[in-house]
Amino acid sequence: MKLPTDYVVFDLETTGLSPAYAEIIEIGALKVSERIVTGAFHTYVKNTFPIPEKITRLTGISDSDTYNAPAVNVALNSFRNFIGSSTLVAHNARFDCSFIGTASAFCGINFENPVLDSLEISRKCLPALKSHRLEALKNYLGIELPSHNALDDCKVTYKVIEHCRRLLKSGKEEGKEFE
Repeated sequence: MKLPTDYVVFDLETTGLSPAYAEIIEIGALKVSERIVTGAFHTYVKNTFPIPEKITRLTGISDSDTYNAPAVNVALNSFRNFIGSSTLVAHNARFDCSFIGTASAFCGINFENPVLDSLEISRKCLPALKSHRLEALKNYLGIELPSHNALDDCKVTYKVIEHCRRLLKSGKEEGKEFE
């Protein structure tokens, strides 16, 4: 498999771990063209239930941040317009896609973009690492950005993808398994 040079990295912050009971409260995305970031998308999303205190401690997002934010259908439409038909990249894509899928089905919005998971890519390119959580990859690559902020997590994911691309291109042993 070859990594695309044009893609959109996206990340969500949510009020919990399951779209059955939790909501999207932040969407961030970076548009990448020829491996260079060319655009950014960010929005908070209006929540219908109070944001749990532990989520506010983790993400820094409070009810006051989302009070005047667009409703989920408006936020998803804006996100849809930003991504177009691009390939999407997310770290632990199953999690983010489950929330996008549930919310978009509820709102009648269609997302059919191909999706790559940087978690799986990093596991194949960096098999010696014990953890492939975004925080661990950020530390491994020496990236100094906050965590659990959608746009900053997109920046880290972008750097992970481009690091893996360099490994694959150089033919390093740790990247051969992915090809």
